[in-house]
Amino acid sequence: MRIAVLMKAVVEPESRIELGTDGEVQRANFRYELNEYDLYAVEEGIRMAELYEAEVTVVSAGPEEAVQSLRKGLAMGATDAIFVPVEESMGDAFLSAEVLAAALKPIQPDLVLAGVESDDLGGSQVGVLVAEQLGYVAATMAISVELGNDGILNVRRELEGGNFVDVNLQMPAVLTIQTGLNEPRYPSLKGIMAAKRKDLVRLELPRLNLSGSQLVETIEYSYPPQRERAQMLEGSSEAIAGELVSLLREKEKVL
Repeated sequence: MRIAVLMKAVVEPESRIELGTDGEVQRANFRYELNEYDLYAVEEGIRMAELYEAEVTVVSAGPEEAVQSLRKGLAMGATDAIFVPVEESMGDAFLSAEVLAAALKPIQPDLVLAGVESDDLGGSQVGVLVAEQLGYVAATMAISVELGNDGILNVRRELEGGNFVDVNLQMPAVLTIQTGLNEPRYPSLKGIMAAKRKDLVRLELPRLNLSGSQLVETIEYSYPPQRERAQMLEGSSEAIAGELVSLLREKEKVL
């Protein structure tokens, strides 16, 4: 059995987001990290590989910084990695899914795992769109995954309101993994060193014969509106109270 895990490098929350004179996001100073939700998908893929003697391929499309995320997946225990370099931001979930599905088709995985959403955009669309592109069945928000002796996946899905539903799926299938399904392992030093030496399969976009269809157009990036700065009142309690009453009466018109 071959398991593929989709991984995404997202911008670290501490990175400063700036807009250029052209209104585009300036990405040169961004720092990237592995999407937290994908950590659980990687761990689940490796756990299943250990139980069912499967191979795990981690797959990512994005900037060169995504290579570090793939190497983390390898250090955790993945067998190999596929990287599609894409310098421009893929804000369109359909386009992201098309790229990832094209990278997956040559290896024909029996099971594809992905985090339930990404830390940056949070659309929760790519996993199911990849399933559509591949013609696989899909289940989202998986909090428990087991493979029966009959080759059927037994999946428990989390619903709203603290409810759950159990479903059976015939592979090939795509599952989006919820946090809390497992506890992602820390890569060992041996795993980290081995991952550094491992070659990644690089697939350039022209080789994938994509349609290039972008269904979502980004109109504009903008900063949130700035709030008015607080005005600090100083002096004695009587002076502050008097000034506050004056402000409420004259500026805010509430007295």
